[in-house]
Amino acid sequence: MSIDYRPAKEDDAQGISNVFAEAMDDLYMKRGLLETPTNPTPPNPIFSFLIRKTPHAFWVAEDKGRVVGFSDSFVRGSVWFLSWLFISPPYQGRGIGKNLLERTLQSWNGVEITNRATITFSINPTSQSLYMRYGMYAREPLYYVSGPKGVIIDTVQPQTSLNFDELRSLEDATRTFKRFDEDVLGFSLDWHHEYFFQSKYKCFLFSRNRDEPVGYAYVRPSGGIGPMAVISEEFTEPVLETALRISASQNINEVGYYTPGSNVAAIKTALKFRMKFDPFVFMSTKPFGKWTNYIFHSAALM
Repeated sequence: MSIDYRPAKEDDAQGISNVFAEAMDDLYMKRGLLETPTNPTPPNPIFSFLIRKTPHAFWVAEDKGRVVGFSDSFVRGSVWFLSWLFISPPYQGRGIGKNLLERTLQSWNGVEITNRATITFSINPTSQSLYMRYGMYAREPLYYVSGPKGVIIDTVQPQTSLNFDELRSLEDATRTFKRFDEDVLGFSLDWHHEYFFQSKYKCFLFSRNRDEPVGYAYVRPSGGIGPMAVISEEFTEPVLETALRISASQNINEVGYYTPGSNVAAIKTALKFRMKFDPFVFMSTKPFGKWTNYIFHSAALM
């Protein structure tokens, strides 16, 4: 077996998507958890976006011209984040994952990195073992919670004094949300906001008395919530519930979000709406983040 490694190109998106679907379905099938096979076509637009944004750090592994694995990472502040590392099932256990991880990590040589982080499946001890060898340890349980929108609509809406306004401009969102990101995460999300606007997410700024911003939340056309950041955990529940109700008003079937396990308000909200929990784990070299104040976008973009 001769595996070739090279930076990804945009026309690799379908091959990358195929590997992602194969690896995801294999993992869930082996544990008896596969419900619906992942459809790799059309490819998730996030692949092409990240290839454009991090061309030096997005790598693919090829066997005779066929993509069999891929990895990507980005740096925010001095935190290096591994966003993707997937290997086609027939090629797992051959050191391809380690080679891809090394390449995307070394792509940032010369950049000051004081922390490494990633999100992975809690049901995959193999990946966790690999990441621990690179100094990333389990810091936080993470759950993707989801449920039918009807439960949200049918639940009595609690009273809240918060106001919310939809931001229509990427420039407004980037400028306004920078301080929230830096307070909660320790760094700005930078071009993440560009991707959210490009993907037609609805973007809401929440405030108290309209002149005191307390947080923001994105609502996706698919029904997903996130990222979401608030200045204090007291605002997590009202902001999240409002975002869920906005999401449920769309022509969708299901709503969902990624919540840290320590975000008690977000966990209680999921329990209130009888959502299903799918477990992940947040890993890092050193602890960071105010997770009681945050809802993740995804395992790939935080």
